[in-house]
Amino acid sequence: MKSRNEIIGRLYLRLRNIALRSLLLFTKAYSSEDLSGVDIREILVIKLDRIGDMVMATPIFRALKEKWPNAQISVLANPINKNVIINNPFINCILVYDRENKYKSFNSRLIFFRDIRGREFDLVIDPYLDYELKTSFITRFVGNKFRLGFEFAGREIFYNIRHPAKAFPVFTEEKHTVDFYSDLISCLGVKADRQQPEIFLTSDEKEAACQLLKSKGLWPEDKIIGIHPGAHYESQRWPVKRFAAVSDYLKTRYNVNVILCTGPEENHLLSEFINYTDESPIVFENMDQRQFMSVLSYCKLFLCNNSGPLHIATALNIPTVSTMGPTIPFLWWPYGKDHIVLRKDVDCSPCKHGICKTHECMELITTEDFIEAVERQIRVLDIFPSSKSSFRV
Repeated sequence: MKSRNEIIGRLYLRLRNIALRSLLLFTKAYSSEDLSGVDIREILVIKLDRIGDMVMATPIFRALKEKWPNAQISVLANPINKNVIINNPFINCILVYDRENKYKSFNSRLIFFRDIRGREFDLVIDPYLDYELKTSFITRFVGNKFRLGFEFAGREIFYNIRHPAKAFPVFTEEKHTVDFYSDLISCLGVKADRQQPEIFLTSDEKEAACQLLKSKGLWPEDKIIGIHPGAHYESQRWPVKRFAAVSDYLKTRYNVNVILCTGPEENHLLSEFINYTDESPIVFENMDQRQFMSVLSYCKLFLCNNSGPLHIATALNIPTVSTMGPTIPFLWWPYGKDHIVLRKDVDCSPCKHGICKTHECMELITTEDFIEAVERQIRVLDIFPSSKSSFRV
């Protein structure tokens, strides 16, 4: 049964959709045919959401560059997700919108976006598939010519090239986020032949990670399994105690090198994990994102929740075992092969709530479930070829 806030929210979006869509009669719309004779020189892609969203958007940068090889492709990112696209050969410029610090005042924001508008981009793309209006406002303000975005809850009024996503008020197409993004740029006559998300690490970053591993008594060729027990939202976190139990099992069963990765704001998860474990893993704490990516690239298997690190692993072609809670599954399943997701379908899921009182969808995933999935990956991927893998707890 829907709560009062959910009912009010649905009503607001419906009324907003009606009001904004009524203005479409006064706007001009373009198609891919209208762009066929246009010289596209400057492209801006706006991506101001979380890390996983940016990872999912990486295939469109390659596709745009292949369509317009001489175009300058810029990305408007935030201080966190920009790390995903550093060294991406298909991106010429990264513009960082630091709303919480550098551009905290209205005046500083206005100057920032006026400067972007002054670059006179031929094409501005907003691959955001939700109801908030922020990026659609920005797209309209900085986009002088062609503006592309999804038709969603009235946001389409700010674009002049639109993709009908069939996602409002509920998704009627069960497609992955990567596929939605690919469909969006198809409105430009652009085809994403390669849809696998990708992250590019430099040789210096790999070497620095190699030295960091050696400082912990590890070698790059060692069998390393990584664990990250965190997630942006509390409701997406599987109990840390169970991750610790999986770590103990792997250490006891295989004497494997288990590394625990935590970010600068996850010290509470680190201490909780250590308190629960009997066989302490090798800890890599307070790494910045590029360090984390570089260390992760040496792992044979990565165990985590549905979060940014999971999608980073998919972009680095690292096999995973992950949990999924209140997230819409078809949108955020790890993209590519060699991934196992543990998910329990309960009556209230997917609720998309950041905080949950019962946490039922995650609590129902047992330690035994997770270990069995890990054993399956070890066996299928032949991670320990000399051992006879058999599930036991």
